[in-house]
Amino acid sequence: MQMSIHYYVLVLSDRNARLYEGFRDKLIDIQNAKFPYAFPSQAESAAGMVRTEPQVQEDMLKTDKRFEHYFNQDPLQLVLVGEEQNLTAFAAFKNRQKIIMGTIEGDYDATSPHDLGKIVWPLIKETIAGKNRNALRELAAASKANQVVSGIEAVEYAVTTEPCATLFVEENYQVKGDIISGSHSLVLAEHVKLWDIIDDVVDLVIEKVLKMGGSVIFLNNGTLAKLDRIALIVQNREN
Repeated sequence: MQMSIHYYVLVLSDRNARLYEGFRDKLIDIQNAKFPYAFPSQAESAAGMVRTEPQVQEDMLKTDKRFEHYFNQDPLQLVLVGEEQNLTAFAAFKNRQKIIMGTIEGDYDATSPHDLGKIVWPLIKETIAGKNRNALRELAAASKANQVVSGIEAVEYAVTTEPCATLFVEENYQVKGDIISGSHSLVLAEHVKLWDIIDDVVDLVIEKVLKMGGSVIFLNNGTLAKLDRIALIVQNREN
């Protein structure tokens, strides 16, 4: 599995809402029955009239209902782009405040996905860099408290036997192998029959951590070199 920075961009102009799915600096324009969404108040905007605050709130509420369809399927973080009054109204929704990575003010309704991706990406990188610095401090503190296991074999075993908090993994790390039923032991690809090989054991570990309510942090290649590229903070481990 190719790990990449994955997020949503919601562009809120004074006329409509557009939703994009982002992979690093590349954006995919989502076009279907739900997006782009023309605001009910767009007639006022087209006539040069200023939308009232209740109209803006209603537009944003209906936009959020449409966005919820995608978020429930794939709960990614969100960047808001658009007019100030729209950004303020949407960001006020308490159910969205934790997922908003940042906002960019301005009229980008006619901006191409390619150009918009270049505009959004610096904000994404800055936000992730700050989170990664905090995460690495958390990892160092947990290591001192003997609450960290590292290396794919140890991590895979710990995921199935101990309460997990946070998984740290380098972005492009992949391992082929098989997991033995019952013992939860990982066998690397060179020791497994060809037809039993799992293409990416790391992907399975990530899924297990998320299903258990843990979190996953992707780091730049080389960041976890001393920990064999993958590490797990486990809860309630005795010193």
